[in-house]
Amino acid sequence: MFTALQFSQLVAAAWSGPAACHFATISHYVAPDGYTATRYSASYHVGAACHLGEGPCPFEAIARAVDAFAASRPVPSLLAAVAVAHAAQVLGTAARQLAGAPLRRPGFAVRCRRHRATRLQLRRA
Repeated sequence: MFTALQFSQLVAAAWSGPAACHFATISHYVAPDGYTATRYSASYHVGAACHLGEGPCPFEAIARAVDAFAASRPVPSLLAAVAVAHAAQVLGTAARQLAGAPLRRPGFAVRCRRHRATRLQLRRA
């Protein structure tokens, strides 16, 4: 589904809390009889703690890692709530884009053209 670089970039984008580093791993297993399995794992390292999430789906692995961080925070924790909400937004956006849904906001090129047109109109006035 993802290359190692794409999965690592998704792991980094889904995180909004304090972390010294993150690890993203894709493990492929192929048995001699033809059975195959793929596991994804994501971990965020905050201080001495490691918040790990694993699953057969990359989105599930990231969500579990963020949930592990949120569970380690004292209740109520604004930092944990923001981290979970941000991860949900990023994962939802990535899932929609992979499914072929249109973007909810204009892309970079559209914004550049819009600002260029505004500057040209200001010069004429």
